[in-house]
Amino acid sequence: MRLLQRYTPRLSNSALFLIALLAVFLYFTLRNIGLYPTVFGDEWSYSSFTRLMPFRDTQVPSYLFYTVYRLTNFCGDGYLECARLINAVFFVGAAPFIYLIARQYMTRQMAIVIAVLAILTPSNTYTGYFMPEAMYFWGFWVFSWSVLRGLGRVDVRSVMLSSAVLGLLAMVKVHALFLIPGYVVYLAYATFAQRGASGNWRWLRQALLLVAVALATAAVVRLAVGYLYAGRNGLYLLGTIYSNQAQARPALGVLIRLALVSLQGHLMALVLMFGMPLAAAALQCASRKQRHGAARGSSTLLAYAALMIPSLVAVTALFTALVAGGGNESGVRLHMRYYDFALPLLLILAGAQLVTQRPGVAWRGRLAVALPLLAAMWAASRYLIPGYTPNHIDSPTLFGMVHDGGSYQALIGFSVAAVLLWVASTRLAARWFVYIVIPVTLIISGDNVNLYARIAQRPDAYVKAGLFAHQYLTQEEAKRLTIVGNDMANLFKSRFFVDNVDVSLLLLAPGQPITLASLAHPNGWLLVVGDYPLPEGAVRHSGFREYTLARVKPPAEARLHRFAETEDDSMRSTGLSFMEDWGRWSEGGQVALTFAQPLPKQLLLRLDVAAYGPNTGMDFEVTIGGQTVPLRADGSHGVKELRFSTDGTARAITIKIPKPTSPQELGFGGDQRKLGIGLYSMETIDAAAPRP
Repeated sequence: MRLLQRYTPRLSNSALFLIALLAVFLYFTLRNIGLYPTVFGDEWSYSSFTRLMPFRDTQVPSYLFYTVYRLTNFCGDGYLECARLINAVFFVGAAPFIYLIARQYMTRQMAIVIAVLAILTPSNTYTGYFMPEAMYFWGFWVFSWSVLRGLGRVDVRSVMLSSAVLGLLAMVKVHALFLIPGYVVYLAYATFAQRGASGNWRWLRQALLLVAVALATAAVVRLAVGYLYAGRNGLYLLGTIYSNQAQARPALGVLIRLALVSLQGHLMALVLMFGMPLAAAALQCASRKQRHGAARGSSTLLAYAALMIPSLVAVTALFTALVAGGGNESGVRLHMRYYDFALPLLLILAGAQLVTQRPGVAWRGRLAVALPLLAAMWAASRYLIPGYTPNHIDSPTLFGMVHDGGSYQALIGFSVAAVLLWVASTRLAARWFVYIVIPVTLIISGDNVNLYARIAQRPDAYVKAGLFAHQYLTQEEAKRLTIVGNDMANLFKSRFFVDNVDVSLLLLAPGQPITLASLAHPNGWLLVVGDYPLPEGAVRHSGFREYTLARVKPPAEARLHRFAETEDDSMRSTGLSFMEDWGRWSEGGQVALTFAQPLPKQLLLRLDVAAYGPNTGMDFEVTIGGQTVPLRADGSHGVKELRFSTDGTARAITIKIPKPTSPQELGFGGDQRKLGIGLYSMETIDAAAPRP
C-alpha cells in the first residue's frame, strides 16, 4: 500500500475538477444519444428559428442562441445530436463560474463539490432538447459571477460589465428580463452595505447612479445588438409569441387566485427540497449576530439569492396564472424550469455554513426558525402531491423525487433530518445536506428522470412518419405537405423531422374524412398518421400500418400521371422498372398501361419522355385500340403529343421499344436492365371536349 501511495501521482484540486467535468460531459453525451425529441412545439420552434429562418422573421429574439446553434446546419440530418453536444458543453461550462463564486465563501474542495453537484441536478436533462435552456444556464452563472465577484462589491465598471452580460443574456432567452428587478434591488443593497461608517445618505445617490448605469447599459447592449441582427424587428424585447401570451389576460380576481395557487405549489416544493439552506438564510436575514458570524462576504451572496430566487418564483407563478387563465393549460403545472437554474445559489449558501468567523445565534434561536419551517415541510409533504403535477420537463428534480412514492417519503425524511441537525449544529447540518441529502436526491431523482427520458429512444408513429417524409420528399414538395393526426403536440413532432417551416398541420378526430377544402395545399402532399379516409384521387406513396404518405390530385389534375409516384387503382403497368425521383425506365421490349376507365374516343396523349442510348431518334410504336402511332424521343426528356381516334372502349396503351439496351452493354457499370424509354409524366386529354 505504501509503495502504491509512493509511486501514484497526487492529483491537484484543479486536475480532479477537470476530470470530474469531463466525466459529467461524457455522461450527458452518452445519455442523450439516440433520443427522439419530446418537447413540442418548443423544440420545433427553436430548431426552425435557428436553422431554417432569417433572424428578422423569428418570433422569439434569441439571436445569440440562434447564432451559436446555427452551427448544427453543418451536421446535416444529425443536427439534433450536434445541438445536444453544444448543450453539454454549455451546461458543464457553467461549473467553473459556480466554483469561482463558491470559492469566495468556502474551501477549494467544498467549492468543487458544490459546482459538480450543481450540474448534476436532473435539470441537466435540458441538454437533450433543442432549446436554449443549457446555454441560458451557462449565461446565468456568467452573469452571477460578474455580479458576485470580489465578494459582491459594486462600482460603475463592475455594474457595466454585469449589465452588458445581462443584455446579451436576454438574446439567449428573453426570460433574462425577469432578472432585472432582483438585480436592481441588489445593486441598491450592495451600495448600502458598502457605504462605510459615515452613515449619511450619500449611498442612496450612488445607488441611483449605479441603477441608472445598469439599466442604460443593458438596454443599449440589448437593443443595439438586436438591431444589428434583425433591424427594427430586433428591437422588440419579447418577440411575437411572448407578446401574444402577455396580452391574454384573465380577470384580475381570477389572475390573483391562480397565481396564489401556483405560488403555493412552488413554495411547498422549495421547502421540501431546500429546507436546511432556507432555514439558514432566514436566520441570517433576521439576525445581525448570525450575519456577523457567517463567512466573510456571504451577506451579499444571501442578498443576491434572496432577491433573485423569490422574484423569479413570483414571475413564474404569474406566468402560470396568465396561461392557465387563458385556458391553455392547467394552473397546477409547476414550471420550475423558469428558475431552477438559480437554485444552486442555495447549495452555495449551504456550503457557506461550514465556514464561520464567530459564534452565531444559539440553538434556541435556530429552533424558533426551524419550527415554522418544519410545519411547512409537513404540510408540503401532505398537500404538494397530488395537488400539483410536476413533470420531467418543467420540474425534473421534483418529478424524479415524487415518481417513486417510497423514495419520495425517504427523501423528505432526509431533508427534515437536515433541518433538525441544523438546530443542533450548523456545520453538521451543512455536511449532512451537501454530502448526503443532495447526492442521494440527485441519484434517485436523476435515475427516475433518465428512465422516463429514455422512453424517447423508441420512435412512435409520428416520428416514423416524419422521418419517412423527410427522406422521400424534396424540399419543394415538403413545402406543400399537410400532416394529419389527432394530437397537436405529436403533429409538431412529425413536422420537426420533416424539417420544413412551410409544412401545414391538420388536427382531425380519428376516422374523420379528409376533404380537399380542409387542406392548405389541395394539390400537394398528405402525411396521415392514423386511420383516415383519403380524399378522392389521392395517390398513396406508402401504405404502412401506422401512417400514409399520399399525393393529392384534385379532379382537374386526375388525368395527369407522374411516373415518379406510386400507382393507384386508376392504372396498372407492366414493363416498367422501379420508381426513381424523376420517373421510371421501361424494362424489356414493351410497356403496357391498363386503365380502370375507358380512354377518350378522341384522345390527345401528352407524354414527357426521353429515349435511352441507341433508341434515341428511333420510332417507338404506341398502340391504343388497334391504332398505332410512331413516337420519336430525344436523349433528354421533352413533351411529345400523339392523337388517337378509338371506339371509346379502349383501356390500354402499349409502347413497343425498338432496341432495348442495358447500361452494361454500353459499358456503363453492371446494370443489366434492358432500358428503352424514360417516362416522366403522361396526360390523357379528351380532344373533343371544349377547351377552357
